[in-house]
Amino acid sequence: MKSLIHATTITLAVLLFPLLLSPQAEMAYAQANPRAELSVKDYSWKSYGVGRMATLGAITVANSGKNSYKNIKIRVDLFTRTGKLLGSLQGTIPEELPAGEERTFFNLDLGLMNSDLEDSEAIVKGAELSKSSSLESAESVIFIKNWEFEGASFGTEGFITEITLENTGETHLKNIRILLTEKDGGGGPGSTHLSSVTIHDVLPAGEERTFTGINVGFSSPNALERSIAISGAEAISTKELKYILSGGGSLGQRIKEKISSVSILRKKDGEKKAEPQQETSSSDKPESSYSGETGSVSPPVSPAADKTTELSQEELREPFPKHDIIIREFKWGSGIPGATATLSKLVIENISDITYEKIELEIEFFKSSNTPFGSNRFKIEEVLAPKQVMWLRNVQVGFISKLPDPNHIKLRVIKAKAVM
Repeated sequence: MKSLIHATTITLAVLLFPLLLSPQAEMAYAQANPRAELSVKDYSWKSYGVGRMATLGAITVANSGKNSYKNIKIRVDLFTRTGKLLGSLQGTIPEELPAGEERTFFNLDLGLMNSDLEDSEAIVKGAELSKSSSLESAESVIFIKNWEFEGASFGTEGFITEITLENTGETHLKNIRILLTEKDGGGGPGSTHLSSVTIHDVLPAGEERTFTGINVGFSSPNALERSIAISGAEAISTKELKYILSGGGSLGQRIKEKISSVSILRKKDGEKKAEPQQETSSSDKPESSYSGETGSVSPPVSPAADKTTELSQEELREPFPKHDIIIREFKWGSGIPGATATLSKLVIENISDITYEKIELEIEFFKSSNTPFGSNRFKIEEVLAPKQVMWLRNVQVGFISKLPDPNHIKLRVIKAKAVM
């Protein structure tokens, strides 16, 4: 069945099922990047301790962007004095923070604390744009030009065999959410079925792209009418777009290997048939890492590093540590089960023009079958200047419960604080 429906608004059926659309999923805003625009300037504790409610007495957040935000999500990481991550707490500031302002909020509850307070760091994990920001929604900038559907080809599953989308806005988007509405014409309860699905890919600003083989799950075999609408997307910077397109991160790997897609095969009669492939969880793909080996390790040059010259000066100033900080070399040191392990050598390079500090890394241990059996996070407190190569010796990576095989270790950058 082929449809040429040009959908720009969500149908009446969508309004009857608002739970499918969260406020965060509904909107993708031009040039909105809360993690880059919002920063924690200062905070103080009011209540803390094992088994007690963790509360920040005051927290000051600055908004350096041109957008106003609300429901600001704060994450507080708890560390030992040696930098070992103990856990994380989260809370939400519901009040609005106008563009270009800095405000202090009081009595932010973070939930029960399960560890002692030795050292901590508060960061902004996300936020919603407030209605006062005059920016565009995903529904208004993504134009559905054409789509084809094949229902119940495999049991009760339906497939959008292909869909062509155009991003008419000025910001790059990823993880586009679409809503499929099916009506069987009965008019009674259950006559309308909704399916929400995410296209795990990117849609650059001003570009048109065709996506194939999208499994929408259950499809009504009695559907007489189908319509599709855009229900959301995530805005990304140009720097992150190029990082993803170069194969960086789990999404970049997913796109590169076509993990989430299905192959489109031609039938003898000329029609298209979707054949599902084995899907691999994107969580198995590290953001930016390489495996360690016995002795010195010479990792391949990151594709992101090769693309640095393609970034403009403005893009180069966008903080994105997963792209900017490259792990050049590491060597397993010592460690016994139940004790702190070390890397005898660690070499990292900052390929950007941004200064970073509090660099957090994750070390993952695998069996010979490539099955993970443990991981630790650790932090480098030293300041990493622009274009600097840093050599570190005897870096503590936390406690281990089992002695790992040095040939099956991966290391990746998780985050870092930009010093602007």
